Amino acid sequence: MCESSNVDTTGLDDAALAALVVELQAQADRLEAVRLRVMGEWDARAVWALDGACNGAAWLAARGNVARSAVGGFLRDARRLRHMPATAAAIGDGLLAPAKARLLARAVNERTAEAFARDEQLLVDTVAGLTVDEAAQLIRFWQRNADQDGPDPRDREANVLSLSQTFSGRWQINGNVDVESGTVLHGVLSGYVDEARRARRERGEDLAGMGPRLRADALVDMARRSTATDDATPSARPLVWVIAGEEQLRTGRGVCELAGGGAISAMTAQRLACDCDIARVLIDPTDNRFDLGRTRRRASATQRRLLWLRDGGCAFPGCDRPPGWCEAHHIVFWDDGGPTDLENLTLLCSHHHHLCHEGGFRAERHDDGHLVFLRPDATTLDPPVIAA
Repeated sequence: MCESSNVDTTGLDDAALAALVVELQAQADRLEAVRLRVMGEWDARAVWALDGACNGAAWLAARGNVARSAVGGFLRDARRLRHMPATAAAIGDGLLAPAKARLLARAVNERTAEAFARDEQLLVDTVAGLTVDEAAQLIRFWQRNADQDGPDPRDREANVLSLSQTFSGRWQINGNVDVESGTVLHGVLSGYVDEARRARRERGEDLAGMGPRLRADALVDMARRSTATDDATPSARPLVWVIAGEEQLRTGRGVCELAGGGAISAMTAQRLACDCDIARVLIDPTDNRFDLGRTRRRASATQRRLLWLRDGGCAFPGCDRPPGWCEAHHIVFWDDGGPTDLENLTLLCSHHHHLCHEGGFRAERHDDGHLVFLRPDATTLDPPVIAA
Protein backbone atom coordinates (compact mmCIF):
# COMPACT_ATOMS: atom_id res chain seq x y z
CA MET A 1 0.00 0.00 0.00
CA CYS A 2 1.33 3.42 -0.96
CA GLU A 3 1.01 5.51 2.21
CA SER A 4 2.41 8.83 1.03
CA SER A 5 2.50 11.04 -2.02
CA ASN A 6 6.13 11.84 -1.20
CA VAL A 7 7.54 8.66 -2.72
CA ASP A 8 11.10 9.03 -3.97
CA THR A 9 10.65 7.39 -7.38
CA THR A 10 14.26 8.09 -8.36
CA GLY A 11 15.39 5.60 -5.72
CA LEU A 12 13.26 2.74 -7.06
CA ASP A 13 14.50 0.12 -9.47
CA ASP A 14 12.42 -0.71 -12.54
CA ALA A 15 10.60 -3.65 -10.92
CA ALA A 16 9.66 -1.60 -7.85
CA LEU A 17 8.51 1.31 -9.99
CA ALA A 18 6.34 -0.99 -12.11
CA ALA A 19 4.84 -2.52 -8.94
CA LEU A 20 4.09 0.96 -7.60
CA VAL A 21 2.28 1.91 -10.82
CA VAL A 22 0.13 -1.22 -10.56
CA GLU A 23 -0.64 -0.50 -6.89
CA LEU A 24 -1.54 3.12 -7.60
CA GLN A 25 -3.91 2.01 -10.36
CA ALA A 26 -5.54 -0.47 -7.97
CA GLN A 27 -5.99 2.27 -5.37
CA ALA A 28 -7.40 4.63 -8.01
CA ASP A 29 -9.91 1.94 -9.06
CA ARG A 30 -11.02 1.45 -5.45
CA LEU A 31 -11.50 5.18 -5.02
CA GLU A 32 -13.30 5.43 -8.37
CA ALA A 33 -15.70 2.69 -7.30
CA VAL A 34 -16.58 4.64 -4.15
CA ARG A 35 -16.97 7.88 -6.15
CA LEU A 36 -19.38 6.22 -8.57
CA ARG A 37 -21.56 4.95 -5.73
CA VAL A 38 -21.50 8.12 -3.61
CA MET A 39 -21.83 10.60 -6.45
CA GLY A 40 -24.60 8.58 -8.06
CA GLU A 41 -26.61 8.89 -4.85
CA TRP A 42 -25.67 12.58 -4.42
CA ASP A 43 -26.78 13.37 -7.97
CA ALA A 44 -29.96 11.32 -7.74
CA ARG A 45 -30.98 13.29 -4.64
CA ALA A 46 -30.21 16.55 -6.49
CA VAL A 47 -28.30 17.90 -3.49
CA TRP A 48 -26.72 20.45 -5.84
CA ALA A 49 -30.11 22.11 -6.31
CA LEU A 50 -29.89 23.55 -2.78
CA ASP A 51 -27.40 26.09 -4.17
CA GLY A 52 -29.46 26.80 -7.29
CA ALA A 53 -27.10 24.95 -9.65
CA CYS A 54 -28.42 23.78 -13.03
CA ASN A 55 -27.11 20.26 -12.43
CA GLY A 56 -24.45 18.32 -10.55
CA ALA A 57 -21.80 18.88 -13.22
CA ALA A 58 -22.23 22.67 -13.04
CA TRP A 59 -22.02 22.58 -9.21
CA LEU A 60 -18.77 20.59 -9.28
CA ALA A 61 -17.20 22.52 -12.17
CA ALA A 62 -17.78 25.81 -10.34
CA ARG A 63 -15.46 24.62 -7.59
CA GLY A 64 -12.57 24.67 -10.00
CA ASN A 65 -10.96 21.23 -10.11
CA VAL A 66 -13.03 19.40 -12.75
CA ALA A 67 -14.20 20.15 -16.29
CA ARG A 68 -17.96 20.23 -16.73
CA SER A 69 -17.89 17.86 -19.73
CA ALA A 70 -15.78 15.24 -17.96
CA VAL A 71 -17.71 15.23 -14.70
CA GLY A 72 -21.01 15.34 -16.60
CA GLY A 73 -20.21 12.02 -18.24
CA PHE A 74 -19.11 10.58 -14.91
CA LEU A 75 -22.39 11.55 -13.25
CA ARG A 76 -24.46 10.08 -16.10
CA ASP A 77 -22.63 6.78 -15.69
CA ALA A 78 -23.04 6.91 -11.90
CA ARG A 79 -26.81 7.43 -12.22
CA ARG A 80 -27.17 4.48 -14.58
CA LEU A 81 -25.09 2.20 -12.34
CA ARG A 82 -27.63 2.69 -9.54
CA HIS A 83 -30.00 0.56 -11.69
CA MET A 84 -27.43 -2.08 -12.71
CA PRO A 85 -27.28 -4.40 -9.69
CA ALA A 86 -24.87 -7.04 -11.00
CA THR A 87 -22.45 -4.42 -12.29
CA ALA A 88 -22.60 -2.36 -9.09
CA ALA A 89 -22.01 -5.47 -6.97
CA ALA A 90 -19.00 -6.49 -9.06
CA ILE A 91 -17.46 -3.02 -8.68
CA GLY A 92 -18.04 -3.04 -4.93
CA ASP A 93 -16.44 -6.46 -4.57
CA GLY A 94 -13.42 -5.40 -6.61
CA LEU A 95 -14.23 -7.89 -9.37
CA LEU A 96 -14.82 -5.32 -12.11
CA ALA A 97 -12.77 -2.24 -12.93
CA PRO A 98 -14.77 1.02 -12.87
CA ALA A 99 -13.65 1.80 -16.44
CA LYS A 100 -15.33 -1.38 -17.69
CA ALA A 101 -18.42 -0.70 -15.60
CA ARG A 102 -18.76 2.74 -17.18
CA LEU A 103 -18.57 1.18 -20.64
CA LEU A 104 -21.44 -1.11 -19.68
CA ALA A 105 -23.41 1.85 -18.32
CA ARG A 106 -23.12 3.66 -21.65
CA ALA A 107 -24.50 0.63 -23.48
CA VAL A 108 -27.83 0.89 -21.67
CA ASN A 109 -30.60 2.99 -23.23
CA GLU A 110 -34.32 2.71 -23.89
CA ARG A 111 -33.79 0.25 -26.73
CA THR A 112 -31.25 -2.01 -24.98
CA ALA A 113 -32.50 -1.91 -21.38
CA GLU A 114 -34.54 -5.14 -21.58
CA ALA A 115 -31.72 -7.07 -23.26
CA PHE A 116 -29.18 -5.72 -20.79
CA ALA A 117 -31.27 -6.80 -17.79
CA ARG A 118 -31.27 -10.30 -19.31
CA ASP A 119 -27.56 -10.37 -20.18
CA GLU A 120 -26.04 -8.19 -17.45
CA GLN A 121 -24.45 -10.95 -15.36
CA LEU A 122 -23.01 -12.65 -18.44
CA LEU A 123 -21.57 -9.35 -19.69
CA VAL A 124 -20.03 -8.55 -16.30
CA ASP A 125 -18.43 -11.98 -16.03
CA THR A 126 -17.10 -11.77 -19.58
CA VAL A 127 -15.63 -8.25 -19.61
CA ALA A 128 -14.02 -8.80 -16.19
CA GLY A 129 -11.40 -10.97 -17.88
CA LEU A 130 -10.73 -8.57 -20.76
CA THR A 131 -8.71 -5.41 -21.17
CA VAL A 132 -10.68 -2.17 -21.31
CA ASP A 133 -10.16 -1.91 -25.07
CA GLU A 134 -11.27 -5.51 -25.59
CA ALA A 135 -14.29 -4.90 -23.35
CA ALA A 136 -15.27 -1.88 -25.45
CA GLN A 137 -15.20 -4.00 -28.62
CA LEU A 138 -17.30 -6.76 -27.05
CA ILE A 139 -19.84 -4.29 -25.69
CA ARG A 140 -20.20 -2.59 -29.08
CA PHE A 141 -20.80 -6.03 -30.65
CA TRP A 142 -23.42 -6.82 -28.00
CA GLN A 143 -25.09 -3.42 -28.59
CA ARG A 144 -25.41 -3.99 -32.32
CA ASN A 145 -27.08 -7.35 -31.70
CA ALA A 146 -29.34 -6.04 -28.94
CA ASP A 147 -30.46 -3.05 -31.02
CA GLN A 148 -30.87 -4.47 -34.51
CA ASP A 149 -33.33 -1.75 -35.54
CA GLY A 150 -30.44 0.70 -35.70
CA PRO A 151 -30.21 4.17 -34.19
CA ASP A 152 -33.37 5.87 -32.99
CA PRO A 153 -34.22 9.04 -34.95
CA ARG A 154 -34.33 10.78 -31.58
CA ASP A 155 -30.58 10.23 -31.28
CA ARG A 156 -30.15 13.47 -33.20
CA GLU A 157 -31.86 15.31 -30.35
CA ALA A 158 -28.92 14.31 -28.14
CA ASN A 159 -26.32 15.89 -30.44
CA VAL A 160 -24.07 18.29 -28.57
CA LEU A 161 -21.19 20.58 -29.48
CA SER A 162 -19.25 22.84 -27.15
CA LEU A 163 -16.87 25.61 -28.18
CA SER A 164 -15.01 27.14 -25.27
CA GLN A 165 -12.08 29.49 -24.94
CA THR A 166 -9.11 28.30 -22.90
CA PHE A 167 -6.97 30.36 -20.53
CA SER A 168 -4.38 30.86 -23.26
CA GLY A 169 -6.99 32.36 -25.60
CA ARG A 170 -7.19 29.36 -27.94
CA TRP A 171 -10.54 27.65 -28.54
CA GLN A 172 -11.39 24.05 -27.70
CA ILE A 173 -14.05 22.07 -29.57
CA ASN A 174 -15.78 19.02 -28.14
CA GLY A 175 -18.85 17.29 -29.49
CA ASN A 176 -20.87 14.12 -29.83
CA VAL A 177 -23.32 13.49 -32.68
CA ASP A 178 -25.40 10.62 -34.02
CA VAL A 179 -24.12 8.25 -36.69
CA GLU A 180 -25.82 9.98 -39.64
CA SER A 181 -24.73 13.49 -38.64
CA GLY A 182 -21.21 12.31 -37.93
CA THR A 183 -20.98 10.59 -41.28
CA VAL A 184 -22.14 13.72 -43.11
CA LEU A 185 -19.69 15.90 -41.19
CA HIS A 186 -16.85 13.44 -41.72
CA GLY A 187 -17.56 13.26 -45.44
CA VAL A 188 -17.53 17.03 -45.91
CA LEU A 189 -14.45 17.50 -43.74
CA SER A 190 -12.66 14.73 -45.61
CA GLY A 191 -13.29 16.53 -48.89
CA TYR A 192 -11.69 19.71 -47.53
CA VAL A 193 -8.79 17.72 -46.06
CA ASP A 194 -8.17 15.90 -49.35
CA GLU A 195 -8.17 19.23 -51.16
CA ALA A 196 -5.61 20.63 -48.71
CA ARG A 197 -3.46 17.48 -48.96
CA ARG A 198 -3.30 17.74 -52.75
CA ALA A 199 -2.33 21.40 -52.58
CA ARG A 200 0.41 20.73 -50.03
CA ARG A 201 1.66 17.68 -51.91
CA GLU A 202 1.97 19.75 -55.10
CA ARG A 203 4.07 22.24 -53.15
CA GLY A 204 6.33 19.39 -52.00
CA GLU A 205 5.43 19.73 -48.30
CA ASP A 206 5.85 16.91 -45.78
CA LEU A 207 2.39 15.62 -44.76
CA ALA A 208 3.54 13.31 -41.96
CA GLY A 209 1.44 13.82 -38.83
CA MET A 210 -0.56 16.62 -40.47
CA GLY A 211 -3.99 14.94 -40.13
CA PRO A 212 -5.25 16.74 -36.99
CA ARG A 213 -3.94 20.09 -38.26
CA LEU A 214 -5.58 19.65 -41.66
CA ARG A 215 -8.92 18.71 -40.09
CA ALA A 216 -8.82 21.80 -37.87
CA ASP A 217 -8.00 24.00 -40.87
CA ALA A 218 -10.78 22.30 -42.86
CA LEU A 219 -13.38 23.06 -40.18
CA VAL A 220 -12.44 26.74 -40.15
CA ASP A 221 -12.42 26.76 -43.95
CA MET A 222 -15.95 25.31 -43.96
CA ALA A 223 -17.11 28.13 -41.71
CA ARG A 224 -15.43 30.78 -43.85
CA ARG A 225 -16.83 29.43 -47.11
CA SER A 226 -20.32 29.18 -45.64
CA THR A 227 -20.32 32.96 -45.17
CA ALA A 228 -19.36 33.69 -48.78
CA THR A 229 -22.09 35.28 -50.87
CA ASP A 230 -23.22 34.76 -54.42
CA ASP A 231 -26.35 35.53 -56.34
CA ALA A 232 -28.17 32.51 -54.94
CA THR A 233 -26.96 32.54 -51.34
CA PRO A 234 -27.92 35.30 -48.91
CA SER A 235 -25.16 36.77 -46.78
CA ALA A 236 -24.62 35.09 -43.42
CA ARG A 237 -21.56 37.00 -42.25
CA PRO A 238 -20.74 36.67 -38.56
CA LEU A 239 -21.30 39.59 -36.21
CA VAL A 240 -18.19 40.67 -34.32
CA TRP A 241 -18.34 43.18 -31.48
CA VAL A 242 -15.21 45.30 -31.23
CA ILE A 243 -14.64 47.51 -28.20
CA ALA A 244 -12.53 50.34 -29.53
CA GLY A 245 -12.11 54.04 -29.99
CA GLU A 246 -12.96 55.53 -33.37
CA GLU A 247 -9.33 56.57 -33.86
CA GLN A 248 -8.13 52.98 -33.37
CA LEU A 249 -10.44 51.61 -36.03
CA ARG A 250 -9.65 54.45 -38.42
CA THR A 251 -5.85 54.30 -38.15
CA GLY A 252 -5.29 50.62 -37.30
CA ARG A 253 -3.01 51.62 -34.43
CA GLY A 254 -3.39 50.42 -30.85
CA VAL A 255 -5.23 47.57 -29.17
CA CYS A 256 -8.95 46.76 -29.32
CA GLU A 257 -11.00 44.04 -27.68
CA LEU A 258 -13.26 41.39 -29.16
CA ALA A 259 -16.28 40.93 -26.92
CA GLY A 260 -15.91 37.42 -25.53
CA GLY A 261 -12.61 36.90 -27.32
CA GLY A 262 -9.97 39.07 -25.68
CA ALA A 263 -7.45 41.61 -26.90
CA ILE A 264 -6.65 42.06 -30.60
CA SER A 265 -4.71 44.67 -32.53
CA ALA A 266 -6.60 47.47 -34.23
CA MET A 267 -5.19 46.19 -37.53
CA THR A 268 -6.81 42.80 -36.86
CA ALA A 269 -10.09 44.56 -36.21
CA GLN A 270 -9.77 46.31 -39.57
CA ARG A 271 -9.15 42.96 -41.30
CA LEU A 272 -12.18 41.37 -39.63
CA ALA A 273 -14.27 44.26 -40.91
CA CYS A 274 -13.68 42.99 -44.46
CA ASP A 275 -15.51 39.71 -43.77
CA CYS A 276 -17.71 40.39 -40.74
CA ASP A 277 -20.42 42.76 -39.67
CA ILE A 278 -18.71 44.83 -36.97
CA ALA A 279 -20.76 46.43 -34.21
CA ARG A 280 -18.67 49.03 -32.44
CA VAL A 281 -19.22 49.55 -28.74
CA LEU A 282 -18.05 53.08 -27.96
CA ILE A 283 -18.20 53.86 -24.24
CA ASP A 284 -17.97 57.57 -23.51
CA PRO A 285 -15.79 59.06 -20.73
CA THR A 286 -18.81 59.71 -18.53
CA ASP A 287 -19.81 56.03 -18.56
CA ASN A 288 -23.14 56.64 -20.29
CA ARG A 289 -25.51 54.00 -18.88
CA PHE A 290 -28.12 53.96 -21.64
CA ASP A 291 -30.95 53.85 -19.08
CA LEU A 292 -34.51 53.63 -20.35
CA GLY A 293 -36.24 54.11 -16.98
CA ARG A 294 -39.88 53.03 -17.01
CA THR A 295 -40.50 53.82 -20.66
CA ARG A 296 -39.64 50.35 -21.87
CA ARG A 297 -39.80 46.91 -20.25
CA ARG A 298 -37.38 45.00 -22.47
CA ALA A 299 -33.69 45.84 -22.55
CA SER A 300 -32.63 47.61 -25.73
CA ALA A 301 -30.09 46.15 -28.14
CA THR A 302 -27.50 48.63 -26.83
CA GLN A 303 -28.22 47.68 -23.23
CA ARG A 304 -27.91 44.00 -24.06
CA ARG A 305 -24.51 44.59 -25.64
CA LEU A 306 -23.35 46.44 -22.54
CA LEU A 307 -24.72 43.65 -20.31
CA TRP A 308 -22.76 41.12 -22.36
CA LEU A 309 -19.61 43.14 -21.85
CA ARG A 310 -20.16 43.92 -18.18
CA ASP A 311 -21.45 40.56 -16.90
CA GLY A 312 -19.69 38.26 -19.36
CA GLY A 313 -22.39 35.60 -18.97
CA CYS A 314 -24.84 34.39 -16.33
CA ALA A 315 -24.22 36.32 -13.10
CA PHE A 316 -25.55 33.56 -10.82
CA PRO A 317 -22.75 32.25 -8.55
CA GLY A 318 -21.05 29.21 -10.04
CA CYS A 319 -22.79 29.40 -13.43
CA ASP A 320 -20.61 29.50 -16.55
CA ARG A 321 -23.32 29.91 -19.20
CA PRO A 322 -22.10 32.37 -21.89
CA PRO A 323 -23.88 35.65 -22.72
CA GLY A 324 -25.61 34.20 -25.77
CA TRP A 325 -27.51 31.79 -23.51
CA CYS A 326 -28.70 34.53 -21.16
CA GLU A 327 -31.65 36.86 -20.70
CA ALA A 328 -31.80 40.35 -19.17
CA HIS A 329 -33.29 40.07 -15.67
CA HIS A 330 -34.79 42.96 -13.68
CA ILE A 331 -33.27 42.79 -10.18
CA VAL A 332 -36.21 44.77 -8.83
CA PHE A 333 -39.01 43.25 -10.86
CA TRP A 334 -40.64 45.45 -13.50
CA ASP A 335 -44.06 44.72 -11.98
CA ASP A 336 -42.72 46.03 -8.65
CA GLY A 337 -41.59 49.32 -10.19
CA GLY A 338 -38.08 48.29 -11.23
CA PRO A 339 -36.65 50.42 -14.07
CA THR A 340 -35.03 49.10 -17.23
CA ASP A 341 -31.55 50.48 -16.63
CA LEU A 342 -28.19 48.77 -16.32
CA GLU A 343 -28.07 49.14 -12.54
CA ASN A 344 -31.30 47.16 -12.29
CA LEU A 345 -30.42 44.58 -14.94
CA THR A 346 -28.21 41.52 -14.91
CA LEU A 347 -27.69 38.56 -17.22
CA LEU A 348 -29.14 35.22 -16.15
CA CYS A 349 -29.36 31.97 -18.08
CA SER A 350 -32.84 30.51 -18.54
CA HIS A 351 -32.44 28.11 -15.60
CA HIS A 352 -31.41 30.79 -13.12
CA HIS A 353 -33.87 33.30 -14.54
CA HIS A 354 -36.64 30.86 -13.68
CA LEU A 355 -35.15 30.30 -10.23
CA CYS A 356 -35.25 34.04 -9.55
CA HIS A 357 -38.90 34.32 -10.62
CA GLU A 358 -40.51 31.01 -9.68
CA GLY A 359 -37.90 29.28 -7.54
CA GLY A 360 -37.67 31.65 -4.58
CA PHE A 361 -34.11 32.84 -5.27
CA ARG A 362 -33.53 36.57 -5.68
CA ALA A 363 -30.79 39.04 -6.50
CA GLU A 364 -29.90 42.30 -4.75
CA ARG A 365 -27.51 45.03 -5.84
CA HIS A 366 -25.79 46.86 -2.99
CA ASP A 367 -25.03 50.58 -3.03
CA ASP A 368 -21.44 49.85 -4.09
CA GLY A 369 -22.73 48.01 -7.17
CA HIS A 370 -21.96 44.55 -5.77
CA LEU A 371 -24.52 41.93 -6.78
CA VAL A 372 -25.53 39.22 -4.30
CA PHE A 373 -27.97 36.32 -4.58
CA LEU A 374 -30.18 34.97 -1.80
CA ARG A 375 -31.65 31.49 -1.39
CA PRO A 376 -35.38 31.01 -0.73
CA ASP A 377 -34.59 30.95 3.03
CA ALA A 378 -32.94 34.41 2.67
CA THR A 379 -29.42 33.13 3.33
CA THR A 380 -26.71 34.57 1.10
CA LEU A 381 -25.45 32.32 -1.68
CA ASP A 382 -21.69 32.78 -1.61
CA PRO A 383 -19.63 32.22 -4.77
CA PRO A 384 -18.10 28.71 -4.89
CA VAL A 385 -14.67 28.38 -3.33
CA ILE A 386 -12.26 27.46 -6.11
CA ALA A 387 -10.17 24.42 -5.22
CA ALA A 388 -6.39 24.76 -5.31
